Amino acid sequence: MTRHFPSGPTGSFFGMSLAREFSRDPLGFLTEVSRTYGDLAGLRMGPVKACLCNNPDLIREVLVTRARFFRKEPRTLNALRQIDGEGLVVTEGDFWLRQRRLLQPAFHPRRLGKYAATIVERTTQFLDRWKPGETRNIVDEMTHLTLEIIAKLFYDLELTGQASEMGEAVRTLSEIFAAELSTLIKVPDWVPTRTKRRKRWAIRTLDTLMRNTIRERRASGQDKGDLLSMLLMAVDEEGDGRGMSDQQARDEAITMFNAGHDSSAAGLAWAWHLISTHPEVERRLREEVATVLGDRPATAEDLPKLKYTDCVIRESLRLYPPVWILFVRQTVEDIELGNFQLPKGTWIYILPWVTQRDPRFFPDPLRFDPDRFSEERISSIPQYSWIPFGAGPHICIGQGLALAEMSLIVATTLQRFRLEAVPRTEPVVPEPLLAIRPKGGLMMTIRTKAG
Repeated sequence: MTRHFPSGPTGSFFGMSLAREFSRDPLGFLTEVSRTYGDLAGLRMGPVKACLCNNPDLIREVLVTRARFFRKEPRTLNALRQIDGEGLVVTEGDFWLRQRRLLQPAFHPRRLGKYAATIVERTTQFLDRWKPGETRNIVDEMTHLTLEIIAKLFYDLELTGQASEMGEAVRTLSEIFAAELSTLIKVPDWVPTRTKRRKRWAIRTLDTLMRNTIRERRASGQDKGDLLSMLLMAVDEEGDGRGMSDQQARDEAITMFNAGHDSSAAGLAWAWHLISTHPEVERRLREEVATVLGDRPATAEDLPKLKYTDCVIRESLRLYPPVWILFVRQTVEDIELGNFQLPKGTWIYILPWVTQRDPRFFPDPLRFDPDRFSEERISSIPQYSWIPFGAGPHICIGQGLALAEMSLIVATTLQRFRLEAVPRTEPVVPEPLLAIRPKGGLMMTIRTKAG
């Protein structure tokens, strides 16, 4: 029997108190509401009616089988358009389909061999800067490394001297957008506050880098076989027969630049945190790397053999999904979902952080257990319960590359070093920005393989 809007917490002042709770502690608030009210929890925050969707079958309906009844929520779209323009993440409909077709060849599996070689080469060069006994913030280190990799991989750019500035620009935007999206009242960008000045600087920094790179590549006419060359030379043979304008290329280039390193950097930081605090996992990783690679550089052909490494990465992404909340959807008409009637305009939250820690789908969910993803056990994981890259037509276009990159970086690092967590008096706290990161960073001491 179809029921009215799902039950959920009631807040004072037309739900404004709930909005404040969400803003103060998004992860704790959303987890508590989902666990208390079930698969579909309803709540009102100010003028917004929203549902938290915490069931794999319902997630499948929203993202796959009935995706046409749900659109990306406009407020979030408009916020991200300030930096991504009309990039793949924020577009929908026919234009999204066209851009996806033009980008898809860059992520074809046959290109992985070349990508893997660049990832390993850049990681090796990066590790040459480390010295045993040093203490480094592994969050910053992984940010700089993935920035240098994505810049070389996709745009043939050398960011060795600019990685800190680029990393600061991306982190600034992540912090500010996360704060803006968690508040119901938007402060106009023209207001001359320090935060707005930092936001303008960060957008200008990334925009200048990409526009200059596109201009130089157009002028040279070179085909370097990277993503940028593919963007500039691509022709939509299945559609209008046209290519991308410089503006469209800029939008996709910035979208791939941000998405291509921010989530990977966060995911790697959490992986190192978990590896360093689970000695048995580290031992098994080292044994696999020694058996498969020895002292030679990893290649794309090694990835299927690095099975436990892949399990470690996937389990890390389960516990600490960098994308802790998928793009908020909004119902385009009155619709029934999970035996509830949702009015047009209802916001739908799909939360990897919540679903991937649900004991119904992952027994003993807070335990770090890479063997969940072993060949023997992976079939017991319900489909659409592990969604760190989303699902359906809008699933992250770079999922395969991201998983490969993380495995190659971990394996290459373990060939030379151990990362030892610096003792802390306080627990590591997740900070839910656009990508979820360890708040305040993670200090680790570089050790040789032998300890």
